[in-house]
Amino acid sequence: MSRPNILVIVTDQQRVDSVGAYGSTVCRTPNMDKVANAGMRFDKAFTPTGLCSPVRCSLLSGVYPHEHRVLTNVGLHPVRAQLEPADDRMSAALKSAGYRMGYVGKWHVSKIDPPGFGYEDYVSLGDYMTWRQDQGLSVPDAFNDYLTQRAVKDDAPADKSRPAFLADNAIRLIDKHQAGDDPFFLRLDFHGPHFPNVVPEPYFSMYDPADIPQWPNNADTLEGKPSVQSIKQKHWRTENLPWADWAKLISAYYGEITMIDDQVGRVLDHLAALGLEEDTLVIWTSDHGDTIGAHGICNKDYTMYEEIYRVPMIMRWPGVIPKGSSCDAFVHHFLDICGTVMEITGAEKPEVFHGRSLLSQMKGAPPPEDWPDSAYCEFHGSHMGLYSMRLLTTDDWAYIYHTNDIDELYDRNADPWQMVNLAESPDHADTLDMLKRKMVGWMAATDDHLHNEWTVDWLTKDPELIAQAPGRRRTKW
Repeated sequence: MSRPNILVIVTDQQRVDSVGAYGSTVCRTPNMDKVANAGMRFDKAFTPTGLCSPVRCSLLSGVYPHEHRVLTNVGLHPVRAQLEPADDRMSAALKSAGYRMGYVGKWHVSKIDPPGFGYEDYVSLGDYMTWRQDQGLSVPDAFNDYLTQRAVKDDAPADKSRPAFLADNAIRLIDKHQAGDDPFFLRLDFHGPHFPNVVPEPYFSMYDPADIPQWPNNADTLEGKPSVQSIKQKHWRTENLPWADWAKLISAYYGEITMIDDQVGRVLDHLAALGLEEDTLVIWTSDHGDTIGAHGICNKDYTMYEEIYRVPMIMRWPGVIPKGSSCDAFVHHFLDICGTVMEITGAEKPEVFHGRSLLSQMKGAPPPEDWPDSAYCEFHGSHMGLYSMRLLTTDDWAYIYHTNDIDELYDRNADPWQMVNLAESPDHADTLDMLKRKMVGWMAATDDHLHNEWTVDWLTKDPELIAQAPGRRRTKW
């Protein structure tokens, strides 16, 4: 198999239902849809964790956060401050395979910049702020205001926006790296549509808030659900926020998504103009999603709803990936992207590695017999402190384990908007027990630090499983 060029495009905090290829009838994503039509859409892609730094570290390392130990955003807590270059399996594999490597946009895995991880070129989000000032354009305070200014019109023209700047530099690096004999690997990571959404015209006014249908779960009373969810409304000042105000935020969120889509379209058009389309694997995804009004909640931390954990992921590789295809297997997206790159580069996987290669499914083959029939996700805390949660999603159920609150259980078929928590229902006790045992099995298989005698006792009350779990002395860390 020849080594393709690889372009990995990552948006930040983009909901799967904001993409036309996944059924959006409001937000327009023509270029993302075009890639999906020319390649493969992954329908059960889940993020290993719904927080920026930990999951980006999982993309590079191929392991869950409980293994690489960057549990929260870089700099927030002293559990482990950052990923080290020695833990970056993906970049090391690319470098060993002779790839020319460039990085444009959001990094957020280490205070060591990408060149310290082997990247030849790096353009940061901070470079945009400097460039913008050099253009004679002021930098609005809203760029850094995560509490009070979440949707603001940018007075700069669209071609001077942050997404345009990142796309310009991606095009520049493609021109630079395609000139040699070796293939290139390019990361293009946007800050958006993560709030604050500072969006220029025509995108800021592109979507009339009155035309945005109310989420069916927006008015969730949170009755019978963990108390952290109502506390989260207080943290983000969204208690009793009317839908009209949520719709204004979503309007700007959608506007930034379409702006990013247009800018990525320029990059993809440039690949085609250079004759590189046939030889380039394009992977387009998001690190995680956003509630942005689902359950009356803002952001993504301390809850594990599907709006956050199921993510868009599409791939295009002409001649390898069948056009207009889809994959219905459960995918742990950043872990499996890492596993796929490892196989493409011929790198040997280390003994501890949680990702799996998607290459056979990309070619249209069914998943191997031992492929997971579920998605397993985790959360360890964020700005408000450490907080352990685990998520198990099957075709029929979503089970969320809270270490210090009541659990959650949702029927994904009868209750797709996850409104009714069935965890305390006697009628679903057998289902809950089955899912708890399944989760304990995953914890054991991946050496999750939550897999200990207390957790297993609480989850299963099974003496045999309790005896198999580590006791109070753990030497892993």
